[in-house]
Amino acid sequence: MVRFKVGASLCLGHRIRSREFHIEREREGRDYFGTDTVVSELREDGLLVIRINRPDVANALNGETSAAMENIMNHAEADKAVRAIVVTGTGKVFCAGEDLGELSAGGECQTVTEHGFGGLTARLCSKPVICAMNGSAAGGGLEIALSCDMVVASERAKMGFTEVGLGIIASTGGLVRMARDVNRKDCMELLLTGRRIKADQAKALGMINYVVPPEEVLDKAIELAEECLKNAPLALKWTKYVVHAADQMSEEDAMRYSDAAYRFLEKTEDGIEGPKAFVEKRDPVWVGR
Repeated sequence: MVRFKVGASLCLGHRIRSREFHIEREREGRDYFGTDTVVSELREDGLLVIRINRPDVANALNGETSAAMENIMNHAEADKAVRAIVVTGTGKVFCAGEDLGELSAGGECQTVTEHGFGGLTARLCSKPVICAMNGSAAGGGLEIALSCDMVVASERAKMGFTEVGLGIIASTGGLVRMARDVNRKDCMELLLTGRRIKADQAKALGMINYVVPPEEVLDKAIELAEECLKNAPLALKWTKYVVHAADQMSEEDAMRYSDAAYRFLEKTEDGIEGPKAFVEKRDPVWVGR
């Protein structure tokens, strides 16, 4: 009897350790087209974590880094194995924007790719993109953050569009998104003064979702991504498409577009699987079709 209990305990312990090992491996991820300046890891569950890795220059982007991010995002967009994306930075700063040393040396911007600054600011990605703002963001760094679907910011972060003090403007999405997402008076005050504000002020203006201690930023962003991963890929994709299109349509046209998306989705494999799984009281198995 004692031998049976010990054996059962050992077996249970082995299963627990195996499960913990599997979870750890799933969270570690594998390299996904990363470079020295952009660390990119894809987890087994489909979460891609992209980390700007130029801490010596406050994670400012040069042409090489921006091109690397463009390449990663292009692959992620086309890859069904990638289901959600978290963007963050190394060290205490998220992104200081453009590497002005390279800009002044060349006299021409090299960081705006086909899909904007860092391959993100002019891209409507079909998958959830979450910014883990581990520290301050300025100029193009804030443009990257605001181009994401959700933003989790460190309580120590400060952010602002400082371009006007350099004789340029936030042309790769900053001005447009601020005009659409923030009330006009607050928008103009921040853009015309070039002032940097604290994370809690940005949250009050609707620019970010969560303000958390620095050590919790990435975990919170991953938590949000994992919630998204529970949902159907096509439903996430078309939710984003409809929400973004609605800003540019009349309410009547937006409603038609939303209805057409629904009619399409209900005939897909995932659209059939979801209600079926609900009725059968089980978790759905999504295939992205």
